[in-house]
This record gives sequence, C-alpha cells and structure tokens, in this order.
Amino acid sequence: MTADETSTVRYYDELGCWVAWGREAAQSALQDSRLSSETLEAANLSYLPADMHEECSHLIETMRRWFVLLDGDRHTVARRAIQPMFSPRRIRKLEETIEVIVAEELDAFAASGATGDFDVITGLADKISARTIALLLGLPGDDDATLHRWAKALADFLASSYRRDCAVNAQAALQEMGEFIKNAPDEEGESIWSRATGGEWDRLATSSMVLFGGLETTAGLIGFAVWYMLGNDLAEQVAASEAGEEAKAVVERVLDVYAPLGHVARMASEDTELGGCPIAEGDLVLVSLTGRDLFDAQDLPTEPSGHQDGDRFDHVAFGYGMHYCVGAPLARVTVANLLTQFARRFPKASVKDVAWRKNRTFRGFDHLVLDVSGPQT
Repeated sequence: MTADETSTVRYYDELGCWVAWGREAAQSALQDSRLSSETLEAANLSYLPADMHEECSHLIETMRRWFVLLDGDRHTVARRAIQPMFSPRRIRKLEETIEVIVAEELDAFAASGATGDFDVITGLADKISARTIALLLGLPGDDDATLHRWAKALADFLASSYRRDCAVNAQAALQEMGEFIKNAPDEEGESIWSRATGGEWDRLATSSMVLFGGLETTAGLIGFAVWYMLGNDLAEQVAASEAGEEAKAVVERVLDVYAPLGHVARMASEDTELGGCPIAEGDLVLVSLTGRDLFDAQDLPTEPSGHQDGDRFDHVAFGYGMHYCVGAPLARVTVANLLTQFARRFPKASVKDVAWRKNRTFRGFDHLVLDVSGPQT
C-alpha cells in the first residue's frame, strides 16, 4: 500500500489498483471525465480465463452494452431512453401500487412464522424488490426466487470473474432472462424493454442491467434499513411520523453508513490526478460508495451504528454525476414505504439473528431473522 496514511486515495499492491473513498475523493473520481466507466475489460474480462471468452461470448457482448459501463453519447442515449420510467411523476404514479405490494408482502410475512423464521431477507427484501423491479420491466413479479437467482449469478460473476463456474452461470442466467423478458406481455409499451434503444441485444442489455442492479441494491437496502431501525429503537418514531418523513430520514442515514453497492470501478483513459495522487493512463481505480476504505475492519459490523437526530446525510451511495443511479427514486420510495408499514405492523419486533453475505461489492445480509412475538397490528 502506498500514499500518505491520511489520504483517502491509496494504491494497493495486492489489488493492483487505486482505492478512493470519502465523499470528496469519490465525487472527484466520479466526475473526472478522464476516469472512464468502460472498465469491463480491465476489471472483469482480464481475469476470465482466455479459453472462456468464446464460450461466454453472449455474456460478454451483453454486458458490453450495459450503459453503466459506457461513456459519452452511448451512455447518454441509452440512459435518456429509460429516464422517464424513473421521473418524479412516474414514481408518484407507482407509489400506490408499491404501497399495496408492501402491504401484501407484510401479510405474508406475518404468516411465515407458522412454517419458518421471520427472515426479512427471504420474506420481505427479496419479494418486494422483485415485485417493484418487475413493474418496470413489465414482468410477472410472483417468482422472486428466479429473478434473484439470475441477479445473484451476475453478481457472483462481477465479484469473481476468474471463476469458470461463475461465468457459465451468469451467461445461462442472462440467456434465460432474455427469453423471459422478450416473451412477457407489454400491451401498453411501458416496460424497460419497450423504451430501451437499439436492437434486441441492446434492449436485453438495458433490461438485464436494470433488473440486476435494482434487485441487488434494493434488497440490500431493505435489509440494512430494517436492521438499522430496529437496532436503534426507531420503530415508534417511524410509525408515528406524518407522510413517512422519519422513514425517509432513516433511509438516508442508512445510505450514509451502509451503502448496498460497495464500490464502482473506473479506468484512467489518460494521466490525471486524484486526491493529490498521480493516476497514470491505464490505472484502475475502485471508488468506494460506503464512505470508507474497502479494507476498513469496521465495514461489516455486528450492530448498527448509533442514531442521532440531525445526522448529516452526506453519502454517495447512489453514485454521482452523469452515472448517478437512475433507479434511486424508486428505491427510496419503496424502502421508506416498507419501514413505515413495518413499524406500524410490528411495533415490538427485534433482531434475533443476522449474517452478512460474502459478496463485498453487492452488500447485504444472507439472513436477518426477527423476533416478532410482541403484539401485531
């Protein structure tokens, strides 16, 4: 590791790249036009065994079209086509539907204790994230296990591109996903598939990117938010709040300290400078969205951080600049709605058991089991 110990930009020899963290360094990296988002080759495909490139050509060519991994006009045109799906007007239109989805899943969660644990991840986070993302894709939302299986396969590949099994599983997931999306009815033409630009392959790329990103981050955020609310005894405040303001504040605080996406990669297209460090053309930079170094020992706490009224919301959890997460408004509305309804439904719930998932890029819990033996409303 090199650089001043007080710096928030450091080079790690063991990773062969730079790591940048903290709001100032992260924002600088994410808005520097010399730090490119086109990192698939260097950050992932360079680790994929050479003989797998032809076998996994469908996976590679699809992901090369993900607009989060593109710069310039290609990024702008693809993003602009689906931006109206996440406009304030569109999100307001979806709020009532989201409220119904959350209420229905809370009903099912309340009954789940008769046959198993009250696990927030499998019982709420996976199901609600699947149904809300399915709304945007014009897909049936009743098979959350399949949608999350696809998303997990892609997450595993991005985290472990050197593994043959991860590449094979990710390609199979994309191919299944493509057939599912193409054959889903969309009579009103309001799905991501219908709005995306380009040919069929480009539409698959945009649809799979939204499904993958939305599922993983929303499910992770739901788990963190419930854990944080209960761990800080905030349920009563959240339940009593008018217009869900306390729930919204909890969501922002959680984004501050438990970003569901750990980092994004950037590649220097020419020499530049970041946090006083010289970044050479071709260098890879991992930009932390958690506010902390990727090697921070406190990154996986066993208890949620404390809560103070007036906590400053100063995060970059959804990114920054032209690549700011297009689905951020939907994620915020969904999670705040869940917290409000959950707090009113389970006022005495407490955390019984929790375990972090192994993937340090797409962060969340493997399970979050609650004790809801208190009165339910």
